Amino acid sequence: MSLASALKNPNSPMSRFLAAQLPTPDGVLDALRAQLPPRSTTIAPQGAQRFNYRSLGRAIDRRLRVAFGAPVDAPLTAGVGFAPGEVAAASSRAEGRAVREAGQDLLAALTEQPAAHDGVMQAEAQAEERLARLCYAASHFEEVYRAGLFPGNPLLDLAAGEGLQELLNRVPDHVPDDLARQVALAQAAEALGWVTQLPAQERLCAPVFAGSRDVGGADADFIAAGMLIDCKATIRPERIDGSAVRQLAGYLLLDYPHEYRMEQLGVYLSRQGRLVSWPVTEFLHLCGARLPLPDLRAACQQTLTASVPPHTPAPPVSRDRQQTLFD
Repeated sequence: MSLASALKNPNSPMSRFLAAQLPTPDGVLDALRAQLPPRSTTIAPQGAQRFNYRSLGRAIDRRLRVAFGAPVDAPLTAGVGFAPGEVAAASSRAEGRAVREAGQDLLAALTEQPAAHDGVMQAEAQAEERLARLCYAASHFEEVYRAGLFPGNPLLDLAAGEGLQELLNRVPDHVPDDLARQVALAQAAEALGWVTQLPAQERLCAPVFAGSRDVGGADADFIAAGMLIDCKATIRPERIDGSAVRQLAGYLLLDYPHEYRMEQLGVYLSRQGRLVSWPVTEFLHLCGARLPLPDLRAACQQTLTASVPPHTPAPPVSRDRQQTLFD
Protein backbone atom coordinates (compact mmCIF):
# COMPACT_ATOMS: atom_id res chain seq x y z
CA MET A 1 0.00 0.00 0.00
CA SER A 2 1.32 3.46 -0.96
CA LEU A 3 0.30 6.86 0.39
CA ALA A 4 -2.22 7.18 -2.45
CA SER A 5 -3.69 3.79 -1.62
CA ALA A 6 -3.75 4.59 2.08
CA LEU A 7 -5.66 7.81 1.45
CA LYS A 8 -8.22 6.00 -0.70
CA ASN A 9 -8.95 3.67 2.21
CA PRO A 10 -10.87 5.60 4.91
CA ASN A 11 -9.95 2.93 7.46
CA SER A 12 -6.19 3.09 6.92
CA PRO A 13 -4.11 4.46 9.82
CA MET A 14 -3.10 7.49 7.76
CA SER A 15 -6.68 8.31 6.73
CA ARG A 16 -7.94 7.97 10.29
CA PHE A 17 -5.08 10.14 11.60
CA LEU A 18 -5.74 12.91 9.09
CA ALA A 19 -9.48 12.80 9.73
CA ALA A 20 -8.86 13.27 13.45
CA GLN A 21 -6.01 15.79 13.35
CA LEU A 22 -6.77 17.75 10.15
CA PRO A 23 -10.55 17.49 9.99
CA THR A 24 -11.38 20.44 7.69
CA PRO A 25 -9.64 20.05 4.30
CA ASP A 26 -12.50 22.08 2.80
CA GLY A 27 -10.82 25.17 4.24
CA VAL A 28 -7.91 24.67 1.84
CA LEU A 29 -10.26 23.77 -1.03
CA ASP A 30 -12.22 26.98 -0.54
CA ALA A 31 -8.99 28.99 -0.63
CA LEU A 32 -7.88 27.13 -3.76
CA ARG A 33 -11.14 27.63 -5.62
CA ALA A 34 -11.12 31.32 -4.79
CA GLN A 35 -7.92 31.64 -6.85
CA LEU A 36 -8.93 29.53 -9.85
CA PRO A 37 -8.67 31.22 -13.24
CA PRO A 38 -11.64 31.35 -15.62
CA ARG A 39 -12.37 28.08 -17.39
CA SER A 40 -11.67 29.79 -20.72
CA THR A 41 -7.95 29.73 -19.92
CA THR A 42 -7.86 25.96 -19.51
CA ILE A 43 -5.76 23.99 -22.00
CA ALA A 44 -7.41 20.76 -23.11
CA PRO A 45 -6.07 18.07 -25.46
CA GLN A 46 -7.32 18.49 -29.01
CA GLY A 47 -8.99 15.76 -31.05
CA ALA A 48 -12.07 13.59 -31.29
CA GLN A 49 -10.63 10.51 -29.63
CA ARG A 50 -10.70 9.58 -25.97
CA PHE A 51 -7.70 10.80 -24.02
CA ASN A 52 -5.64 8.97 -21.42
CA TYR A 53 -5.52 11.75 -18.86
CA ARG A 54 -3.47 9.67 -16.43
CA SER A 55 -0.68 9.23 -18.98
CA LEU A 56 -0.94 12.87 -20.06
CA GLY A 57 -0.62 13.94 -16.43
CA ARG A 58 2.47 11.82 -15.88
CA ALA A 59 3.92 13.07 -19.15
CA ILE A 60 3.68 16.77 -18.22
CA ASP A 61 5.07 15.96 -14.78
CA ARG A 62 8.04 14.24 -16.50
CA ARG A 63 8.43 17.15 -18.91
CA LEU A 64 8.69 19.56 -15.99
CA ARG A 65 11.30 17.34 -14.37
CA VAL A 66 13.31 17.53 -17.58
CA ALA A 67 13.09 21.32 -17.46
CA PHE A 68 14.18 21.33 -13.82
CA GLY A 69 17.19 19.11 -14.57
CA ALA A 70 16.04 15.73 -13.20
CA PRO A 71 14.57 13.80 -16.16
CA VAL A 72 15.14 10.35 -14.62
CA ASP A 73 14.05 9.41 -11.11
CA ALA A 74 13.64 6.28 -9.03
CA PRO A 75 9.99 5.52 -9.99
CA LEU A 76 10.85 5.58 -13.70
CA THR A 77 14.03 3.58 -13.22
CA ALA A 78 12.11 1.00 -11.21
CA GLY A 79 9.41 0.81 -13.88
CA VAL A 80 12.02 0.22 -16.57
CA GLY A 81 13.42 -2.56 -14.40
CA PHE A 82 10.05 -4.22 -13.71
CA ALA A 83 8.42 -3.92 -17.14
CA PRO A 84 10.47 -6.50 -19.13
CA GLY A 85 9.62 -9.30 -16.73
CA GLU A 86 5.96 -8.32 -16.64
CA VAL A 87 5.75 -8.21 -20.44
CA ALA A 88 7.67 -11.49 -20.81
CA ALA A 89 5.21 -13.18 -18.45
CA ALA A 90 2.23 -11.76 -20.34
CA SER A 91 3.58 -12.26 -23.87
CA SER A 92 7.00 -13.77 -24.59
CA ARG A 93 10.62 -13.50 -23.58
CA ALA A 94 11.44 -11.92 -26.95
CA GLU A 95 8.91 -9.16 -26.38
CA GLY A 96 10.25 -8.73 -22.85
CA ARG A 97 13.72 -8.18 -24.31
CA ALA A 98 12.30 -5.59 -26.71
CA VAL A 99 10.75 -3.71 -23.80
CA ARG A 100 14.00 -3.93 -21.83
CA GLU A 101 16.01 -2.40 -24.68
CA ALA A 102 13.41 0.28 -25.33
CA GLY A 103 13.38 1.17 -21.64
CA GLN A 104 17.16 1.47 -21.42
CA ASP A 105 17.24 3.61 -24.56
CA LEU A 106 14.49 5.78 -23.10
CA LEU A 107 16.49 6.40 -19.92
CA ALA A 108 19.54 7.30 -21.98
CA ALA A 109 17.55 9.66 -24.22
CA LEU A 110 15.98 11.44 -21.27
CA THR A 111 19.29 11.75 -19.45
CA GLU A 112 20.73 13.57 -22.47
CA GLN A 113 18.06 16.27 -22.35
CA PRO A 114 19.35 19.71 -21.34
CA ALA A 115 17.76 21.45 -18.38
CA ALA A 116 15.95 24.74 -18.77
CA HIS A 117 17.71 27.95 -17.88
CA ASP A 118 16.76 31.58 -17.30
CA GLY A 119 13.09 30.66 -17.22
CA VAL A 120 12.97 29.35 -20.80
CA MET A 121 11.58 25.80 -20.81
CA GLN A 122 10.48 25.29 -24.41
CA ALA A 123 12.87 23.75 -26.91
CA GLU A 124 12.90 24.14 -30.69
CA ALA A 125 9.74 22.66 -32.22
CA GLN A 126 11.20 19.37 -33.49
CA ALA A 127 13.12 18.73 -30.27
CA GLU A 128 10.05 19.61 -28.22
CA GLU A 129 7.93 17.11 -30.12
CA ARG A 130 10.43 14.29 -29.56
CA LEU A 131 10.74 15.21 -25.91
CA ALA A 132 6.96 15.08 -25.49
CA ARG A 133 6.91 11.62 -27.01
CA LEU A 134 9.71 10.49 -24.70
CA CYS A 135 7.83 11.77 -21.67
CA TYR A 136 4.61 10.08 -22.73
CA ALA A 137 6.45 6.80 -23.35
CA ALA A 138 8.01 7.12 -19.89
CA SER A 139 4.51 7.20 -18.40
CA HIS A 140 3.95 3.60 -19.59
CA PHE A 141 6.95 2.38 -17.60
CA GLU A 142 6.04 4.46 -14.56
CA GLU A 143 2.55 2.94 -14.69
CA VAL A 144 4.10 -0.52 -14.35
CA TYR A 145 5.92 0.58 -11.20
CA ARG A 146 2.95 2.30 -9.61
CA ALA A 147 0.06 0.04 -10.60
CA GLY A 148 1.40 -2.97 -12.50
CA LEU A 149 1.04 -4.03 -16.12
CA PHE A 150 -2.56 -3.99 -17.31
CA PRO A 151 -4.21 -4.53 -20.70
CA GLY A 152 -4.00 -1.39 -22.78
CA ASN A 153 -0.47 -0.48 -21.75
CA PRO A 154 1.35 0.21 -25.06
CA LEU A 155 4.35 -1.77 -23.83
CA LEU A 156 2.32 -4.89 -24.57
CA ASP A 157 2.16 -3.85 -28.23
CA LEU A 158 5.93 -3.72 -28.66
CA ALA A 159 6.88 -6.69 -30.84
CA ALA A 160 10.13 -8.64 -30.76
CA GLY A 161 12.78 -6.70 -32.62
CA GLU A 162 11.07 -3.35 -32.14
CA GLY A 163 12.49 -0.63 -29.93
CA LEU A 164 12.18 2.88 -28.60
CA GLN A 165 11.45 4.49 -31.96
CA GLU A 166 8.44 2.23 -32.56
CA LEU A 167 7.20 3.08 -29.06
CA LEU A 168 7.55 6.80 -29.81
CA ASN A 169 5.82 6.42 -33.17
CA ARG A 170 2.75 5.04 -31.38
CA VAL A 171 2.39 8.04 -29.09
CA PRO A 172 -0.93 9.70 -30.03
CA ASP A 173 -0.51 12.71 -32.28
CA HIS A 174 -2.32 15.04 -29.88
CA VAL A 175 0.33 14.58 -27.18
CA PRO A 176 3.14 16.87 -28.45
CA ASP A 177 0.86 19.85 -28.94
CA ASP A 178 -0.86 19.28 -25.60
CA LEU A 179 2.42 19.15 -23.70
CA ALA A 180 3.95 22.06 -25.62
CA ARG A 181 1.07 24.35 -24.68
CA GLN A 182 1.38 23.36 -21.02
CA VAL A 183 5.14 24.00 -21.09
CA ALA A 184 4.49 27.44 -22.56
CA LEU A 185 2.28 28.23 -19.57
CA ALA A 186 4.71 26.72 -17.07
CA GLN A 187 7.66 28.87 -18.12
CA ALA A 188 5.90 32.08 -17.08
CA ALA A 189 7.58 33.62 -14.06
CA GLU A 190 4.40 33.51 -11.98
CA ALA A 191 3.93 29.83 -12.84
CA LEU A 192 7.12 27.71 -12.58
CA GLY A 193 9.67 29.69 -14.56
CA TRP A 194 11.22 30.88 -11.30
CA VAL A 195 12.18 27.30 -10.40
CA THR A 196 14.71 27.14 -13.26
CA GLN A 197 16.56 30.10 -11.75
CA LEU A 198 17.05 28.59 -8.29
CA PRO A 199 20.37 27.17 -7.08
CA ALA A 200 20.60 23.39 -7.48
CA GLN A 201 20.39 22.69 -3.76
CA GLU A 202 17.03 24.45 -3.58
CA ARG A 203 15.34 22.20 -6.14
CA LEU A 204 14.41 18.55 -5.88
CA CYS A 205 12.26 16.25 -7.99
CA ALA A 206 10.50 13.11 -6.70
CA PRO A 207 11.49 13.63 -3.05
CA VAL A 208 11.06 10.61 -0.77
CA PHE A 209 10.42 11.16 2.92
CA ALA A 210 11.65 9.58 6.13
CA GLY A 211 8.17 8.16 6.72
CA SER A 212 7.56 6.97 3.17
CA ARG A 213 8.13 3.33 4.03
CA ASP A 214 5.57 3.60 6.82
CA VAL A 215 2.85 3.98 4.18
CA GLY A 216 4.40 1.58 1.66
CA GLY A 217 5.96 4.34 -0.45
CA ALA A 218 5.44 8.04 -1.06
CA ASP A 219 7.26 10.34 -3.47
CA ALA A 220 6.08 13.87 -4.15
CA ASP A 221 6.43 15.90 -7.35
CA PHE A 222 8.76 18.79 -6.53
CA ILE A 223 10.27 20.80 -3.72
CA ALA A 224 11.58 24.22 -4.77
CA ALA A 225 12.91 26.86 -2.40
CA GLY A 226 11.15 25.21 0.52
CA MET A 227 7.83 24.86 -1.32
CA LEU A 228 6.35 21.40 -1.84
CA ILE A 229 4.55 21.51 -5.20
CA ASP A 230 2.02 18.95 -6.35
CA CYS A 231 1.29 19.13 -10.09
CA LYS A 232 -2.32 18.62 -11.21
CA ALA A 233 -3.07 18.33 -14.94
CA THR A 234 -6.83 18.48 -14.61
CA ILE A 235 -9.14 20.24 -17.06
CA ARG A 236 -11.68 20.70 -14.25
CA PRO A 237 -9.75 22.24 -11.34
CA GLU A 238 -12.99 23.18 -9.61
CA ARG A 239 -13.51 19.45 -9.04
CA ILE A 240 -10.31 18.99 -7.03
CA ASP A 241 -11.43 17.44 -3.77
CA GLY A 242 -10.16 16.71 -0.30
CA SER A 243 -7.92 13.88 -1.48
CA ALA A 244 -5.52 16.47 -2.96
CA VAL A 245 -5.38 18.30 0.36
CA ARG A 246 -4.80 15.07 2.29
CA GLN A 247 -2.03 14.13 -0.14
CA LEU A 248 -0.20 17.40 0.54
CA ALA A 249 -0.72 16.93 4.25
CA GLY A 250 0.59 13.38 4.05
CA TYR A 251 3.82 14.47 2.38
CA LEU A 252 4.27 17.24 4.94
CA LEU A 253 3.78 14.94 7.92
CA LEU A 254 5.93 12.10 6.56
CA ASP A 255 8.96 14.40 6.63
CA TYR A 256 9.42 13.46 10.29
CA PRO A 257 12.81 15.14 10.87
CA HIS A 258 11.96 18.30 8.88
CA GLU A 259 14.69 17.30 6.44
CA TYR A 260 13.37 19.33 3.52
CA ARG A 261 12.62 22.48 5.50
CA MET A 262 9.25 22.90 3.83
CA GLU A 263 7.76 26.31 4.53
CA GLN A 264 5.00 26.35 1.91
CA LEU A 265 2.68 23.86 0.23
CA GLY A 266 1.47 24.45 -3.29
CA VAL A 267 -0.67 23.05 -6.08
CA TYR A 268 0.41 23.76 -9.64
CA LEU A 269 -2.41 23.57 -12.19
CA SER A 270 -0.52 22.77 -15.38
CA ARG A 271 -3.49 23.27 -17.72
CA GLN A 272 -4.23 26.69 -16.26
CA GLY A 273 -0.65 27.82 -15.58
CA ARG A 274 -1.60 28.71 -12.03
CA LEU A 275 0.43 28.07 -8.88
CA VAL A 276 -1.57 28.34 -5.65
CA SER A 277 0.32 28.03 -2.37
CA TRP A 278 -0.01 28.49 1.37
CA PRO A 279 2.48 28.89 4.21
CA VAL A 280 2.56 25.65 6.18
CA THR A 281 1.07 27.32 9.26
CA GLU A 282 -1.85 28.70 7.22
CA PHE A 283 -2.41 25.35 5.51
CA LEU A 284 -2.59 23.57 8.87
CA HIS A 285 -4.89 26.23 10.27
CA LEU A 286 -7.26 25.91 7.31
CA CYS A 287 -7.27 22.14 7.87
CA GLY A 288 -8.32 22.59 11.49
CA ALA A 289 -5.06 21.48 13.12
CA ARG A 290 -4.95 21.80 16.88
CA LEU A 291 -1.30 20.78 17.25
CA PRO A 292 1.86 22.44 15.89
CA LEU A 293 3.69 20.73 13.06
CA PRO A 294 6.40 19.00 15.15
CA ASP A 295 3.77 17.44 17.38
CA LEU A 296 1.66 16.40 14.40
CA ARG A 297 4.64 14.70 12.82
CA ALA A 298 5.55 12.89 16.01
CA ALA A 299 1.97 11.71 16.48
CA CYS A 300 1.74 10.64 12.85
CA GLN A 301 4.96 8.65 13.10
CA GLN A 302 3.76 6.94 16.27
CA THR A 303 0.43 6.07 14.65
CA LEU A 304 1.96 4.68 11.48
CA THR A 305 4.83 2.75 13.02
CA ALA A 306 2.49 1.16 15.55
CA SER A 307 0.44 -0.11 12.61
CA VAL A 308 3.25 -1.44 10.42
CA PRO A 309 3.96 -5.19 10.71
CA PRO A 310 7.48 -5.83 12.02
CA HIS A 311 8.72 -7.47 8.79
CA THR A 312 7.13 -5.17 6.21
CA PRO A 313 9.63 -4.88 3.32
CA ALA A 314 10.81 -1.47 2.26
CA PRO A 315 9.39 -0.11 -1.01
CA PRO A 316 11.64 -0.32 -4.08
CA VAL A 317 12.19 3.44 -4.23
CA SER A 318 15.09 4.29 -1.93
CA ARG A 319 15.95 7.78 -0.84
CA ASP A 320 19.54 7.51 -2.01
CA ARG A 321 18.27 7.07 -5.59
CA GLN A 322 16.59 10.46 -5.68
CA GLN A 323 18.11 12.83 -8.16
CA THR A 324 18.80 16.42 -7.30
CA LEU A 325 18.76 18.98 -10.07
CA PHE A 326 21.78 20.12 -12.07
CA ASP A 327 24.18 17.63 -10.47
